[in-house]
Amino acid sequence: MTTFPVDFSATCAATGELLPGTFAEATSDQIHSACQRAAVAAIELRSAEPQRLSEFLSAVATEVRARREAIVERCEQETGYVRARVEGEFERATGQLDLFARLAVERPWDRTAEDPADPDRKPFPKPRMTRRFVPLGPVAVFGACNFPLAISVIGNDFVAAIATGNPVIVKSHPSHPGTCELLGQAVKEAIRKTSMPDGTFELLHGRTPQTSLTLVQHPAISAVGFTGSPQGGRALAKAVLERDNPIPIFAELGSTNPVFLTREAIANRMTSIAEGFAASLRFGNGHMCTKPGVVVIHDDDAEAFINATKQILARQPDLPMLSGPIAEAFDRGVAKLRSAAEVKELFIADASSTDGPWHRGAHWFGMPVETAINDHWLHSETFGPLSILVRCPSEHDMIRVAEQFHGSLTSTIHCEDAKSAFCRRWRAVAERFSGRIVFNGWPTGMEIGAATQHGGPFPASLDASSTSVGHSSTERFVRPLCYQNWP
Repeated sequence: MTTFPVDFSATCAATGELLPGTFAEATSDQIHSACQRAAVAAIELRSAEPQRLSEFLSAVATEVRARREAIVERCEQETGYVRARVEGEFERATGQLDLFARLAVERPWDRTAEDPADPDRKPFPKPRMTRRFVPLGPVAVFGACNFPLAISVIGNDFVAAIATGNPVIVKSHPSHPGTCELLGQAVKEAIRKTSMPDGTFELLHGRTPQTSLTLVQHPAISAVGFTGSPQGGRALAKAVLERDNPIPIFAELGSTNPVFLTREAIANRMTSIAEGFAASLRFGNGHMCTKPGVVVIHDDDAEAFINATKQILARQPDLPMLSGPIAEAFDRGVAKLRSAAEVKELFIADASSTDGPWHRGAHWFGMPVETAINDHWLHSETFGPLSILVRCPSEHDMIRVAEQFHGSLTSTIHCEDAKSAFCRRWRAVAERFSGRIVFNGWPTGMEIGAATQHGGPFPASLDASSTSVGHSSTERFVRPLCYQNWP
């Protein structure tokens, strides 16, 4: 029997102190048992009536709502998010459960196609062909550190997999294991009350890479859903490819989410744009995969925009980072920019006013276009409240910047006329590398609906054709199957 390191505890993001409770690293035997039970459950779920899956998701929503206060309180402690932020995510997570309970019955992913038979066709009879979609099987889910409710135990991967008839094994995030445990208890109670198969769901704790690798390499696992760092996603993808039977992995990895500010927009709406940028940068204290990490502006407009934005950033309080390691990574990103040539500090939050060891405020750096392009700053994502302003001497150079991006979850433009020559040129470039294009808005904040697309070319995600959020996220966990001459 293989065992991994012993119990671990969660920390309070606001103070760095240990929180009550310990969590045991999953052993290889526990992982194997969970996967075996999921494989058995997959057989029953494969033929489960849609209404049964719907009722289970609704039961999960009910159990989670019954534990609201405990979940919100623990989540607030483990993340350092302000109460309103946690409560807003709680509503999103439970609303997502309600939505996918409905989609489980509507089955928008099951696009059945029929080709009728033609026994009289010459020279050979034509068989009857039916194409439909079937579940993949047990799905291993890795939740995000920045969305402990909506992209976690009961999050987007869970609801999409369950709605399409797949069991789920969640590897909890080590930054918020207590929150994960409370959510897992709610799911287990919903399983009991709805008489779902025992292997429909399992929660495994762990903070070592080996635990995650052991899970995704188990032969019973049929797909992987991951939200996290490029390094973590690529490590799991490598492990998946090295299996005897490689499986799909759907990994959302984040991006710098460039924002382009046209001269006309700055002339007409500079104050509101500055306010919107500052709010988007600090939403969740910059812990968003859609944070505006790069802003591109004409050099003639830069100073006025900088001055307006600095006044707003100066009024914003420092807030906790999600964990000690994330705070340390943020500090390394700041130090790298501070030591770089041709990079100027535009705004650095006053560290003397911080309330805890992991509190950080806004950090904003500026650089000329050639530095941004030649030193690869356009692709350098620092998780947290940090952004880069790229100053361009011409609109031609702004387009040059757009052409440097390889893949991004979002791209945004502030423009007064979508039919202008610049906006048309920019959109043609942005369509090559973006998963979502935002007009006169901000990338943070995302609707969950039939048209939602959360993904994009690498490094935004590993599969640019799929979305990890929205109705179409269900398509990741089914595959097409053709029946020939089946009665």
